[in-house]
Amino acid sequence: MADAQTLSVTGRVGYGIGISGLWMVFMTTAFYLLYFYTDVIGLSPSQAGLIIFIATLWDGITDPLMGWLASRTRSRWGQYRPFLVLGALPLSIAFVFMFARPDWAAGQLFMYALITQLLFRTTFTIVYIPYTALIARLSTDADERASIASVKAFFVSLGTLTVSFFGLPLVRDFGGGDDVKGFFLTALLFSCLSAVTLLICGAVTRETDIAGPAKQGDTSSVVEAVKVTLKNPAFLIVFFGVIIFTGCYTTLNKTTVYFFQYNLGARENARWALSAISLAGLVSPFLWVKVTHKTSKRATWFLGSFLAATALTYLYFAMPQSVVVITVIYFVAGCGIQAFLMTFYAMTADAVDYGEYLTGVRVEAIGFGFLSFANKTSLAIGGGLLGWLLGEIGYTPGAEQSAQTLESIRKILVFIPAGGFLFS
Repeated sequence: MADAQTLSVTGRVGYGIGISGLWMVFMTTAFYLLYFYTDVIGLSPSQAGLIIFIATLWDGITDPLMGWLASRTRSRWGQYRPFLVLGALPLSIAFVFMFARPDWAAGQLFMYALITQLLFRTTFTIVYIPYTALIARLSTDADERASIASVKAFFVSLGTLTVSFFGLPLVRDFGGGDDVKGFFLTALLFSCLSAVTLLICGAVTRETDIAGPAKQGDTSSVVEAVKVTLKNPAFLIVFFGVIIFTGCYTTLNKTTVYFFQYNLGARENARWALSAISLAGLVSPFLWVKVTHKTSKRATWFLGSFLAATALTYLYFAMPQSVVVITVIYFVAGCGIQAFLMTFYAMTADAVDYGEYLTGVRVEAIGFGFLSFANKTSLAIGGGLLGWLLGEIGYTPGAEQSAQTLESIRKILVFIPAGGFLFS
């Protein structure tokens, strides 16, 4: 690490590689878990949606609590790094159990799925909140944070690309026609990779004492944190923007597998579309960071949202059947989505600094917990809403769908994400 303002290449890569592992397990749930529940273990869409809603909402509720715990943590390893190292194994184990299917009755399977997902969400929070808060300890410079965020976005896309491109083929190859076995072994592989990347991140990354106002220390009072946050308009803007954008992005991810299986008749081709979004994340962040340096993070968010919404709207009205054309459209939409993914955490760090400037109180770890609460709340709404909508449109798992149901899947795929991106 060079100094408090400029991070070395090793520091950037060390920080970024941790999110690649986190995103392998996170995006596996985002892409495939709802489908796993409905089409593999046989839960109804409403049951699956309810599980995701409850578990993700629990995840969001525990985020500020984890922020409070991190704010009170002091160790020779630092404030945040211990959670990355010690939480890697429990997170991986909980993830694997979530994709297991015991030979139980339907009602027992519902409870098993709910309990294992609650365990996964809890262990994910224990690692994720300290990881995200760590960016505020890497630099106090807004442009440098944007650069760090672009590297982080690259590794987010690398982890996502691994899951989107290899996920369903691995299920096929590991399972040999048995999706239960295939999903379990695929989850086991991704969990091992995730644990390794988190341990590398914990070993390489170093927390730095930031010169200036941050020396006053991060508040560990939840009551004080809430009062200060409510007085911070910059933070509130990011908070509600994240709720809107992320929930709609979740709907896009989860609907894609259903769209490819039932509308296009080829489930495994979903990997090309999902991978296109990930591939966009390997390319576009370094272009968006130039836009950010010349304009602002807000302008980058706006332009990216408009680009993603336009691409998805074209997908609906053009009605292409070619996987190549659909993949290109997803890539363009992914470029727009990446503008948001690389921006909002850097904006949060800036908003934390701004809140300290306004009030003299720094809300760092708890502040990132609040933001993650917004993120997880939107995921709960997006996942729960999709499960409910699938039930409402007459979707039947594993069966041939009616023309009306297929048309409704297309509308859910396009108009909920596009409208949400623009509104954010």
